Amino acid sequence: MSLSFARAVLVAGLLLLPAVVSAKTFSVPDPNPIAVVTLPNDWDTLEIDGGLESTSKDQAVYIAVEVTELKDASKTIAETVAWMKKKKIVVDEKSMEQSAVVINGLDGYGVKWNANDEDGPTRVALTLLQVTDTKGLVLTFWASPAAQEKYGKDLASIRDSLRALK
Repeated sequence: MSLSFARAVLVAGLLLLPAVVSAKTFSVPDPNPIAVVTLPNDWDTLEIDGGLESTSKDQAVYIAVEVTELKDASKTIAETVAWMKKKKIVVDEKSMEQSAVVINGLDGYGVKWNANDEDGPTRVALTLLQVTDTKGLVLTFWASPAAQEKYGKDLASIRDSLRALK
C-alpha cells in the first residue's frame, strides 16, 4: 500500500467521523428496554420515568418517547395532555387529525393538532405504538411550524431510528 493511498484513506475516514459521532442511540426505557431510538448529539436528552425526552439545541422542538403498559395507555396519554396544559399549550380541537400509523413495522395510532403556546403557533402530536402484546410507546411531539421545517431531517432520522427490541 502506498503512503499516498494510506493518507487518502485516513483523510476520508476523518471526514466521515462527524457523521458517525453526531448521534447517540438510547434504550427505552433503561435498563429494561423494549425499543431503541437514536437522537442527535447536539440535542439535550434526559431520561425520564419510563423513557426519555429530548429538545433541539435551540429548544424549538420537543420530543418524548415513553413506555406504557397498553392497558394503561389512556392514563399515560391523559398525563401527557395534562403536562401540555401545564406548559400552556392550547390545542385547536377543530384541527385534530387522527390516523393509523406504522413506524418501522410498529402499528399504532396518531393524533395531531395545530396549537398555540407562549411563543405563538405550534404543532403537537401524540402517537401510541404497539411494541409487544402488553407494552407500547407513547411518542410526544411539540414544535412550531418553522422549527418542524428547520429540523425536518433530524426528525425524519429520529423516526427512522426507532426500533423495537422484540
